[in-house]
Amino acid sequence: MINRMRRTSFAIFCIMFFCVSFFCVSAWSQQSVTVPIELVAYPDLIIHNGKIVTMDDASLNNSPGRTFEAMSVRGDSVQFLGTSAEVLRYAGPQTRKIDLNGRTVIPGMIDAHNHLHNGAVSRWVRNNMEIVDPIVKRFTVAGQTFEELSKGIELIIKENMARPLPDQWAMIGIEGGATGIGFPYLLQDQLTREELDDWAPTLPVLVQAGPGAWLLNTAARDDFLEYYSVPPTDANEETAITMATIFGRGLIADRYFDTHLNVLADAIEDQLQHQAAGGFTTYSSHIVGLRMEPAFRILVKEGRMPMRLAWAHRLCQHVEPDNAGCFLRTGDWSGMGNDYFWNVGLTLGGIDAGPPTICTTMDAPEKFKSQERCLIQPGNAYYNAVQTAFRTRYRYVVNHLYGDKGLDYVMDIMEQVVEENPDITMDFMRSLRVTSDHCGLYPRPSQLPRMKRLGIILSCNPNFINRSTPWLDVYGWDKANRISPVGSMIKAGVMPTAEYEGLNLGSGEGLTPTAFLSLFLHRTNARGQVVAADEAIDRVSAMKMTTVWASFYVLKEKELGTLEPGKWADFTVFDKDYFTVPEEEIPTVIPLMTVLGGKTISLREEFASELGVAPVGPQIKFQFERDYDFGVPLL
Repeated sequence: MINRMRRTSFAIFCIMFFCVSFFCVSAWSQQSVTVPIELVAYPDLIIHNGKIVTMDDASLNNSPGRTFEAMSVRGDSVQFLGTSAEVLRYAGPQTRKIDLNGRTVIPGMIDAHNHLHNGAVSRWVRNNMEIVDPIVKRFTVAGQTFEELSKGIELIIKENMARPLPDQWAMIGIEGGATGIGFPYLLQDQLTREELDDWAPTLPVLVQAGPGAWLLNTAARDDFLEYYSVPPTDANEETAITMATIFGRGLIADRYFDTHLNVLADAIEDQLQHQAAGGFTTYSSHIVGLRMEPAFRILVKEGRMPMRLAWAHRLCQHVEPDNAGCFLRTGDWSGMGNDYFWNVGLTLGGIDAGPPTICTTMDAPEKFKSQERCLIQPGNAYYNAVQTAFRTRYRYVVNHLYGDKGLDYVMDIMEQVVEENPDITMDFMRSLRVTSDHCGLYPRPSQLPRMKRLGIILSCNPNFINRSTPWLDVYGWDKANRISPVGSMIKAGVMPTAEYEGLNLGSGEGLTPTAFLSLFLHRTNARGQVVAADEAIDRVSAMKMTTVWASFYVLKEKELGTLEPGKWADFTVFDKDYFTVPEEEIPTVIPLMTVLGGKTISLREEFASELGVAPVGPQIKFQFERDYDFGVPLL
């Protein structure tokens, strides 16, 4: 009886609640309600009447994914994609609308490897030599014989640097680079430290021919190592200074900008603004030097990053005599950071240099083979450091590799670590997504199955079809399929990405990124030579190398690389349709507008005029083709 009364009372309560609710809602619906516009999720931007290629197919085929007419952006993210009619109906009273007039839009381009911040320092130095001279005075010496070089160097030291400023260095470059006389001159000890010490007992002197060939006198060695709190011994010099690039990227950047950090931040910002005008929204590189990271922190904190940077931690190779111990103490930072500046792992920078000081299995005449140099080899400091990283489950990034043998050593280490520790499985090793760069004269075909098994991703440089070609005269033209062999990589299931090292728009002019990228399509160098035609790929695959595939390289495939709702609103508007113009016209396709996180970073004057707004950012004077200096014949 009591239970029945309770059920009856509950039924009456429900009926009364429904009636009250109904009348309340009816009364509310009759009132005029004004919702603050800040609470309405209207798009901030709509682009419409275009061809928006999402690149949302990550598979290793030549499908660009879905294509839409219009896209809306809210905040820093893509909101909707659809037809123009579908997307425009979401517009609010303050939504900015851009009519593309049929133009093509792609995700913001990702440069998988480029030293743009180092380029910023170099450009700043060239424009401010009077400021830099008290730190380092630069000279170039030329000669046809070893004796002429020695006499020229002695003359510079004794006459041009007879009265140096306090703490001033002399940096002497030997003309000719890798193809000239400087490499054998230094690598064959035709100039000794004792001679330099005799000419300059107190003046710090650096003589260099390239990244793999240099000589310091005692005063320079002691000053350089002591600046970084490293005891100045011969042993520490050998382990702590492995490539000459450390001087160019560390000496001025660390010493001058120590007390002028905002100047460095401004120089980097300007450099990145110019590169963003080329359609790039993200790049990856290593950071070397003590002032770079603090300068980037300024840009990030003040919201001034014109591009995103996925950076590798290289300070354990920056004048560091204990690479392995430094790795252990540093820890794994990969994935840490914010939307504009995040870490992708630890690196030693180069594990070889550029030709002829590369690490390779290829045969060559003795005069070149004797100059080869493997910075990594079983049992040495580099090998132990890379082994330590993988044993500790850290992500290691190969941030400069030109020859194939260095990659063999890295893969040996990866497989050895899996074999010796059952808790580190092959699946885990693949999940690290280890990367390597350049594809200068690697990978060789036999390496591809192993790379696929280990999950290695490569960034390949199309410009090496120019840069590496002369070395085929040394190593043999049957090795042409080792120069950026992206066609074979894709067929083998190894993901390639595109790097643009050598494309620097900081001066305000330069090659179009599409001209750079199109080398992968025709593989014809500046001499008119077709280099390994069977390695050519189609235009869609090339674009995937610099968008969706590159997003995996920088560990951000969930945030960028494609245009999808919820992803960052990074995109580039082209003046022509990259996907349909005749192939020979691809180099003439230029970016009209670059958007980073919903913010317009670059807008060319011709498009700005059409839209009735002011241009934004540097107005690059683009070139569609470039002559290439191949240097003197090698043989």
